Amino acid sequence: MFLSVVFIIVGIFAVICTIFKPSFYWKSRKAIRLRRLIGDKATTILYIFIGILVMFLGVANLTGMITL
Repeated sequence: MFLSVVFIIVGIFAVICTIFKPSFYWKSRKAIRLRRLIGDKATTILYIFIGILVMFLGVANLTGMITL
């Protein structure tokens, strides 16, 4: 159960930070490298997709659909 809540919180954090783009998140070395490689728009889409996927995994584990 604890892992599910952590996944949900991390997913929400990723989506919110991607939408609002705070400098500590959007200007980190890894983010800048990915933005240079695939562009800002594609990076935004990818980060939001990953955040939603992590949230889904947390909810699915919490409801018993999957086991992490």
